[in-house]
Amino acid sequence: MMSMRRIRLMGLLLGLLALPAQAALEVNVREGVRAALPIALVPFGGTDQFDVSLTEIASQDLATTGLFKPLARDRMLGQPSRVEQINYANWRTTEVDNIVVGSVAPDGNGNYRITFKIVDVYKESTVGSYQVFAKSNDLRSAAHMVANLVYEQFIGKKGYFLSRLAYVTARNEGGTPRYRLMVSDYDGQNPRVIQSSRDPILSPAWAPNGSQLAYVAFDVDRGRTVLRTHDLNTGDIREVSARQGINGAPAWSPDGSKLAMTLSFRGNPEIYTYDLGSKKLSQVTFHGAIDTEPAWSPDGQYIVFTSDRGGKPQVYRMRATGGQVERMTFSGESNQRASFGPDGDKMTLVQGGDGGFRIAVLDLNTNNTRIVSRGPLDESPSFAPNGQAIIYAKSGRGGANLAVVSSDGEVRSELAQSGDVREPAWSPAGY
Repeated sequence: MMSMRRIRLMGLLLGLLALPAQAALEVNVREGVRAALPIALVPFGGTDQFDVSLTEIASQDLATTGLFKPLARDRMLGQPSRVEQINYANWRTTEVDNIVVGSVAPDGNGNYRITFKIVDVYKESTVGSYQVFAKSNDLRSAAHMVANLVYEQFIGKKGYFLSRLAYVTARNEGGTPRYRLMVSDYDGQNPRVIQSSRDPILSPAWAPNGSQLAYVAFDVDRGRTVLRTHDLNTGDIREVSARQGINGAPAWSPDGSKLAMTLSFRGNPEIYTYDLGSKKLSQVTFHGAIDTEPAWSPDGQYIVFTSDRGGKPQVYRMRATGGQVERMTFSGESNQRASFGPDGDKMTLVQGGDGGFRIAVLDLNTNNTRIVSRGPLDESPSFAPNGQAIIYAKSGRGGANLAVVSSDGEVRSELAQSGDVREPAWSPAGY
């Protein structure tokens, strides 16, 4: 079992190919639902001087979910910025159900106030009215907020368009790879390098407040791995564990006070928790098998983890303080890398079977498992902060890129880039 994991790890490291370190990921929608909502986001009044189009960005946000079908600008019949300017008869010929109209005005403090309304074209009535305050140097965030509000109006859940991604890339420099831990907006824009190293970087994990990352860095000179936390606001790096053997698979507790991790300094890989305040380390599994990949339940009461104690990797659950262990997965040849959705009623995981690995969603109320990706080599699933989508790394003939699938498997998109991109982690909501 250990040799199989080492082989998979080496394959992951060797698969990280050359790519520009700060190139933005490009979102491409592959499949959407047939009943996607037709909607038009009309260019807002007062934005002619802006370098970015607020409604174009918001439209792209909504389109990537596959749940909305925004109308192209060249098909719009006029550009009303107020409700009284809408010609309902004309707009009904475009077959959109709703239109979004609004305007932008200075707020007197050097920034802007965005006012907009969602209007039902057939009922000729206002569905919702909103105001967003925007910094002059961060209009993209304002556009994402507009999309969040439209999304929530129709879907009933908060949007995830202000969240961020962490992921790992590598670039061949002078014949050796340069590994980089990256953070970008949810759509791959505004990428920035958080950590750069000649040695591999793995397993980024977001703190609940979205201001810190935990990750694993290889330290070849010392012959071991190092588990660190990195404050994204200050740049401060804290070494949590550099013990002999494995220091891996960090996972934050929901309140941000602890990390769960896999350590093997006592011989066998076991699950430990580490209190970041008191620096107290507690072992919570005690078994001769390999126990790894811990993840906390949203209420902080439980930890799920991967173990081969039954012969093949499966997902198990226990109290966060340790104790009795319960097997959670039974379908497929193997199951691993589990994590909870934000409501605690679903888990996403990697299921092995049919000669490959695919992303699956386990409904904890029904114990039904649904395969949502197509494989053959999919890994590292991470729920969106609203639980409606899952990001994962997808390998193919052209290398590996990030892909997004809705939690029901109906909507698919890719965040493409030349070369390979791995180890995605989706941040908390961001608003």
